[in-house]
Amino acid sequence: MDEVLIVDSGKCTGCRVCELVCSMAKQKEYNPRKSFIRVLRNREMDVNVVALSIRCDYCGKCIEWCPTKALIFASSEEAAITRKENKLGISIAPIIE
Repeated sequence: MDEVLIVDSGKCTGCRVCELVCSMAKQKEYNPRKSFIRVLRNREMDVNVVALSIRCDYCGKCIEWCPTKALIFASSEEAAITRKENKLGISIAPIIE
């Protein structure tokens, strides 16, 4: 896979719709624990951190349903440019198990 998930944490409200949509698409039930995407809240920094499971197949359902358009898939090259420009609040989602 030559794509990564880019997250604009300034837009992410922590609604966790992405988790519900993913769990329904992949597990056929609304259960955030079974989702391949997770929204983790960092209270100290007042920011939401989005992470992907290694099982994510980049179907794009989370992006499609994100109400604030905080998520986008980008090529590795695009992600590298974004990271180099290092706009505050924009990050590449880490992969989790």
